[in-house]
Amino acid sequence: MDYLTRTYRVPKWITSIALFLFFLSLGITFVIFFEPMYHWSIGWFGVEKLTGYSADTLKMNYHELIGYLTNPLNDTLKMTDFPSSQQGLFHFFEVKRLFFVNFAVLLASGLISFFGVRYLRQRRQTWQLRRPIRWLVLIPVVVCFAIAAFFDTLFVKFHQVFFNNDAWMFDPKNDPIILALPEEFFMLCFAVVFTFLLVGLLGTNVAIKRLKEI
Repeated sequence: MDYLTRTYRVPKWITSIALFLFFLSLGITFVIFFEPMYHWSIGWFGVEKLTGYSADTLKMNYHELIGYLTNPLNDTLKMTDFPSSQQGLFHFFEVKRLFFVNFAVLLASGLISFFGVRYLRQRRQTWQLRRPIRWLVLIPVVVCFAIAAFFDTLFVKFHQVFFNNDAWMFDPKNDPIILALPEEFFMLCFAVVFTFLLVGLLGTNVAIKRLKEI
């Protein structure tokens, strides 16, 4: 057993990390494209009152924003009711780049996960994934608690890590779209992403357990 553990140490960790990245990027992709979550947030977080616009107007402008952020052929952001400053346009350009990095991670990690699991499955060694997955499960658990306890700090740190400038600090006078995207909405997005990750990892662990290879 020790010999087998050493033999499959690299494949099991590469596959486990790939699965982690796959479920993480899949959760992010889900949040990006699942616009009904924003539609519901309009009512939940009183966005109509914050902006002075109707729900239908907010939905249309959000759709335009997502269209820009997810379409590689669209290089100009134009929202019907929300003007943007040069700083705001630059920030959304950076967000767009991160979105496509996420899509690339989703594709790459999906392929690595598929071939990694197949490699271990053919050798009846998928059980070796269970221990690293159990350790990786701790990450979304901790992050979910952090989101609930001090999201403000986490939100600021996130921007400081992924953006090397202060273009993300919108002034509502110049970039009123920020009023339509309250912090509570981003908190919901983070919670959904890491819940997605947690469920994906736990589900994988259960599926592996049911294979009964040992």
